[in-house]
Amino acid sequence: MNAFQWIVLPILGLLIVERFVALLRGSGQRRVALFWVAVWIGAAVAIAWPELTTSIAEQLGLRRGADLVMYFAILFSFVGFYMIYVRMRRLDANLTLLVRKLAIENPLSMGDQDTSDKSS
Repeated sequence: MNAFQWIVLPILGLLIVERFVALLRGSGQRRVALFWVAVWIGAAVAIAWPELTTSIAEQLGLRRGADLVMYFAILFSFVGFYMIYVRMRRLDANLTLLVRKLAIENPLSMGDQDTSDKSS
Protein backbone atom coordinates (compact mmCIF):
# COMPACT_ATOMS: atom_id res chain seq x y z
CA MET A 1 0.00 0.00 0.00
CA ASN A 2 1.17 3.51 -0.76
CA ALA A 3 0.90 6.61 1.44
CA PHE A 4 -2.28 7.79 -0.30
CA GLN A 5 -4.02 4.51 0.45
CA TRP A 6 -2.84 4.61 4.09
CA ILE A 7 -4.33 8.10 4.48
CA VAL A 8 -7.58 7.84 2.51
CA LEU A 9 -8.81 4.32 3.31
CA PRO A 10 -9.16 4.97 7.08
CA ILE A 11 -10.98 8.22 6.30
CA LEU A 12 -13.41 6.35 4.05
CA GLY A 13 -13.83 3.73 6.78
CA LEU A 14 -14.74 6.46 9.26
CA LEU A 15 -17.25 7.93 6.80
CA ILE A 16 -18.88 4.52 6.37
CA VAL A 17 -19.06 3.97 10.14
CA GLU A 18 -20.44 7.50 10.64
CA ARG A 19 -23.28 6.85 8.17
CA PHE A 20 -24.18 3.56 9.85
CA VAL A 21 -24.15 5.16 13.30
CA ALA A 22 -26.34 8.03 12.04
CA LEU A 23 -28.68 5.50 10.47
CA LEU A 24 -28.95 3.52 13.71
CA ARG A 25 -29.71 6.73 15.62
CA GLY A 26 -32.50 7.52 13.17
CA SER A 27 -30.76 10.58 11.76
CA GLY A 28 -31.48 11.01 8.07
CA GLN A 29 -33.18 8.85 5.51
CA ARG A 30 -32.22 5.23 5.06
CA ARG A 31 -32.06 5.48 1.26
CA VAL A 32 -29.69 8.46 1.39
CA ALA A 33 -27.47 6.80 4.00
CA LEU A 34 -27.23 3.60 1.95
CA PHE A 35 -26.39 5.63 -1.16
CA TRP A 36 -23.48 7.32 0.60
CA VAL A 37 -22.27 4.05 2.09
CA ALA A 38 -22.24 2.59 -1.43
CA VAL A 39 -20.30 5.61 -2.72
CA TRP A 40 -17.71 5.36 0.07
CA ILE A 41 -17.34 1.60 -0.40
CA GLY A 42 -16.92 2.09 -4.16
CA ALA A 43 -14.27 4.72 -3.54
CA ALA A 44 -12.48 2.47 -1.06
CA VAL A 45 -12.46 -0.44 -3.52
CA ALA A 46 -11.17 1.80 -6.33
CA ILE A 47 -8.40 3.14 -4.09
CA ALA A 48 -7.46 -0.21 -2.54
CA TRP A 49 -7.35 -2.03 -5.91
CA PRO A 50 -6.63 0.52 -8.65
CA GLU A 51 -5.90 -2.27 -11.12
CA LEU A 52 -9.59 -3.20 -10.90
CA THR A 53 -10.67 0.19 -12.24
CA THR A 54 -8.02 -0.06 -14.96
CA SER A 55 -9.32 -3.49 -15.97
CA ILE A 56 -12.92 -2.24 -16.13
CA ALA A 57 -11.82 0.87 -18.02
CA GLU A 58 -9.99 -1.20 -20.62
CA GLN A 59 -13.08 -3.36 -21.13
CA LEU A 60 -15.05 -0.18 -21.80
CA GLY A 61 -12.47 1.10 -24.28
CA LEU A 62 -10.66 3.52 -21.98
CA ARG A 63 -6.95 3.46 -21.27
CA ARG A 64 -6.82 4.29 -17.57
CA GLY A 65 -8.92 3.57 -14.52
CA ALA A 66 -8.52 7.20 -13.46
CA ASP A 67 -10.36 8.25 -16.62
CA LEU A 68 -13.21 5.91 -15.75
CA VAL A 69 -13.45 7.29 -12.23
CA MET A 70 -13.37 10.87 -13.53
CA TYR A 71 -16.09 10.22 -16.12
CA PHE A 72 -18.33 8.62 -13.49
CA ALA A 73 -17.69 11.52 -11.10
CA ILE A 74 -18.68 14.03 -13.78
CA LEU A 75 -21.75 12.00 -14.76
CA PHE A 76 -22.95 11.68 -11.16
CA SER A 77 -22.30 15.39 -10.57
CA PHE A 78 -24.51 16.28 -13.52
CA VAL A 79 -27.22 13.92 -12.29
CA GLY A 80 -26.98 15.43 -8.80
CA PHE A 81 -27.15 18.99 -10.14
CA TYR A 82 -30.18 18.08 -12.24
CA MET A 83 -31.94 16.53 -9.24
CA ILE A 84 -31.26 19.66 -7.19
CA TYR A 85 -32.55 21.82 -10.05
CA VAL A 86 -35.77 19.78 -10.28
CA ARG A 87 -36.27 19.96 -6.51
CA MET A 88 -35.71 23.74 -6.49
CA ARG A 89 -38.24 24.19 -9.31
CA ARG A 90 -40.78 22.10 -7.38
CA LEU A 91 -40.16 24.10 -4.19
CA ASP A 92 -40.55 27.35 -6.12
CA ALA A 93 -43.84 26.19 -7.62
CA ASN A 94 -45.13 25.05 -4.21
CA LEU A 95 -44.12 28.34 -2.62
CA THR A 96 -45.92 30.28 -5.35
CA LEU A 97 -49.09 28.23 -4.79
CA LEU A 98 -48.88 28.75 -1.03
CA VAL A 99 -48.44 32.52 -1.35
CA ARG A 100 -51.36 32.73 -3.78
CA LYS A 101 -53.57 30.70 -1.44
CA LEU A 102 -52.65 32.86 1.55
CA ALA A 103 -53.25 36.03 -0.47
CA ILE A 104 -56.73 34.84 -1.44
CA GLU A 105 -57.61 33.71 2.10
CA ASN A 106 -56.31 36.90 3.75
CA PRO A 107 -56.94 39.81 1.43
CA LEU A 108 -55.31 43.00 2.60
CA SER A 109 -56.42 46.29 1.16
CA MET A 110 -54.10 49.28 1.18
CA GLY A 111 -56.12 50.93 3.97
CA ASP A 112 -55.76 47.93 6.30
CA GLN A 113 -51.96 47.98 6.44
CA ASP A 114 -50.08 48.91 9.58
CA THR A 115 -49.89 52.69 9.84
CA SER A 116 -47.61 52.92 12.86
CA ASP A 117 -45.02 54.96 10.93
CA LYS A 118 -47.64 57.68 10.17
CA SER A 119 -47.67 59.33 13.58
CA SER A 120 -48.39 62.87 12.43
